[in-house]
Amino acid sequence: MPWKIHQTIEYEIKFRIPSGFQIPTDIGEPIPTRVFTSTYFDSEHHRLGQLGLTLRKRVEHAHGVWQLKIPSGDVRLELNIDSGSRSIPWEFQDLLTAFLRKQEAIQLGKLRTKRKGVRIREDSQIIAEVVQDSVALIKNKKVVHSFQELEVELQEGTAAQLKPIRRILLHAGAEEKPLQPKIFQALQLPYPLIPEFSGPSAPPTEHIRERLHSQFFQMLQHDPGTRLGRDSEALHRMRVATRRMRAIVRAARGFFTPEWTGHIRQELGWVGSLLGEVRDWDVLLISLRQNFQDLSIHEQRAFQSILKKFEDQRSMARAQLLEGLRSDRYLHLLTHFEDSLSRLPFQPSPLTISDLAKKAFHKVQDFVNASNSLFPKADLHRTRILLKRARYAIELAEPLFGKRGKRFLEQAKYTQDLLGHHQDAVVAEQRLLAIKQHSRGTGIAYVTGLMVERLRNQQAQVYQQISKQWKKLQKQGGKL
Repeated sequence: MPWKIHQTIEYEIKFRIPSGFQIPTDIGEPIPTRVFTSTYFDSEHHRLGQLGLTLRKRVEHAHGVWQLKIPSGDVRLELNIDSGSRSIPWEFQDLLTAFLRKQEAIQLGKLRTKRKGVRIREDSQIIAEVVQDSVALIKNKKVVHSFQELEVELQEGTAAQLKPIRRILLHAGAEEKPLQPKIFQALQLPYPLIPEFSGPSAPPTEHIRERLHSQFFQMLQHDPGTRLGRDSEALHRMRVATRRMRAIVRAARGFFTPEWTGHIRQELGWVGSLLGEVRDWDVLLISLRQNFQDLSIHEQRAFQSILKKFEDQRSMARAQLLEGLRSDRYLHLLTHFEDSLSRLPFQPSPLTISDLAKKAFHKVQDFVNASNSLFPKADLHRTRILLKRARYAIELAEPLFGKRGKRFLEQAKYTQDLLGHHQDAVVAEQRLLAIKQHSRGTGIAYVTGLMVERLRNQQAQVYQQISKQWKKLQKQGGKL
């Protein structure tokens, strides 16, 4: 039977504590002491731990809960399934397809935790819990390692409300430390494995390898959130990582054997198109909901009917995306790319990565300058594509350009965003006109016309800013 996934957002601070440490008694009200065991799992290659994800089954008073934690910026997304099953619930196996790849998860270890602590209130609100954990690593029913740590976990408050609590604990002798799951502390495993970037003197091939490695990690890290489908930002970040990987391979293709380059670009393009279709619908729906709240009650009926048609098409695109992410083709791409990272098929090239970056920007300049008038509307989307490629190529060479590169990238992002706003409005207009063409209702036709008119005004407002911004970008590009 399918299990329901419960979702919470976890924000916490961890501390080392000396022997004999006690939580200050006046900081909050005591909470009942708890004892539970947690069994942790990972792939054979520790792919979850490398990227900061944790999978465990927690048992307390004979009640089992499967938990999956996924990092997202400063917080972690915590997913829970109430189940005493010995095997990983299918829902979590599906979310972790890109990590497990049809292989059985392995057991990392089992921890027994005794937890005591306090609950902190402000007025009637529980803002945080401070808990002191005594943790034991169990192997063959024996304790083989033990340690203590302190956690402050946000409940109903804000991150700012944790600051005075943090100061009190530091004053009491606690020492703040990086976030690290207990199982990684117990087994003394690195967490997470963060690729380090070489300095400017490193060979071009090292810069290329490191950037590809970093973006591949980003792609994998946001894969579960994309499958879950509750946060459009996960899909956006996975799409960006996929496009960056493809752009890096394209820009540096002279460094690779053609056979490898062609295959990787084709497969990344396929994944990117699946992600892109859903992302385009997300952007469209968000934009329409934000920009057309002022319609009258009668207009809202037609507007909601239009939204429903778009939501249905978005659902179909998401179904195609999930089918692709569950396919052998996608898993083969991940394994092939992962294997390639340790032995990328480089070949000699007379170019440097700064040459690649300059060449990519010159291509944008040549395209813009070749038009009879700067930025004809029909060429804006192509300009945006070329600028994205140039931006990703210059990110690759950023260690060599220093501040010049950072200033260029700031202007490039702003220009790209302008072109993106224009393209989003163009796509929205095209899809609305398609609905109008196939709709018989006068209400939908009228509201569609109203929306198209407003979208064209948005395009015109954005278009007026592009030439001025292009001059700023060219000025920074000339300094590279």
